[in-house]
Amino acid sequence: MRATFRSPRKLITLLVLSLVAILVLHQLSFHDQFLLCGSLSESMKIVDACPRPNIKTSNESLGTARPGIPNVIHQIWKTEHVETYSTEASHASWRAQAESSNYTLKLWTDNDILQLIKAKYAWLLSTYEGYAQDIQRADMARLVVVHAEGGIYADLDVYPVSVDELSCLRHLGLRAIFSPTAGNAGLSNHFFMAEQGADFLQWALYEGKRRGGPLSKHILLPYLRVFWSTGPLMVTSAFRQYSWMYGASSHGLGVLGAGYGGFVVRHAAGRSWHGLDGYLLNYVADHVRVESLWCLYRGDVVGGVCGIAEAAGLGDDRPLTKLASHYFNIYEKGDL
Repeated sequence: MRATFRSPRKLITLLVLSLVAILVLHQLSFHDQFLLCGSLSESMKIVDACPRPNIKTSNESLGTARPGIPNVIHQIWKTEHVETYSTEASHASWRAQAESSNYTLKLWTDNDILQLIKAKYAWLLSTYEGYAQDIQRADMARLVVVHAEGGIYADLDVYPVSVDELSCLRHLGLRAIFSPTAGNAGLSNHFFMAEQGADFLQWALYEGKRRGGPLSKHILLPYLRVFWSTGPLMVTSAFRQYSWMYGASSHGLGVLGAGYGGFVVRHAAGRSWHGLDGYLLNYVADHVRVESLWCLYRGDVVGGVCGIAEAAGLGDDRPLTKLASHYFNIYEKGDL
């Protein structure tokens, strides 16, 4: 029996999501062989909890060495006037909670970042100044700051939940810890921490410079261009390259488990820089299961059909969904 839609709205949803999926696949498929090839858990420590005894460990048991990740929290804004941020900035919350626990809170302005790049990262200056959007400069600036000084970076829409958990994470012995995106399918850059001079951050900066050239201009959607050139897609791909080059067991990198990150920070996701394409793609992301987005980002058209069918509300018993799932399973096994 031929499948029918119960309402025109469902059909329209399917058509819109199909067009979005086709455009996204076209824009990303030829750019990045490393983007989402396998689960992060295969090559990175997933931090699902931080052992409480670590926070109370005596100086004797820790030894004389100080933690590799400094107790400094970095935030970035255009000027010193964070009240001009589009929503209530988290700067005051961090000051209230973290400074009483012996953390230093540091706010970097656009001018501060520019001077730092001129002084220590001159090779990055032309790329940094050449970005079309301020958010691209902000993305690279956070990597520069934490690479230069070490510590913790938090967007102005990221609020502290537990400074104790933060301190515990710093003592895990990892060189860098990132927040997750799309479940644990990728790395986000709205909150992360790292040692000063962390090798992976240097790698990510080089990758960001490489993507700052003409290649990014082939991506039509501004939102995808930002994500691919300087944002989470770039950071995730840089990690996969780094892990492939140096091995999965020796890089000392971790990602917060999707269910654990909320015990450390709260992300309000201001999305102040998003245009219409950004809101549309985030709507898709918010209404499609992570597994479906995983299919989509793998760049497999059949997997994309699977995600589109689910997003349109078609049950798993529908022929289209069954067929897509069947071929995606074959693809995963390497038989396609």
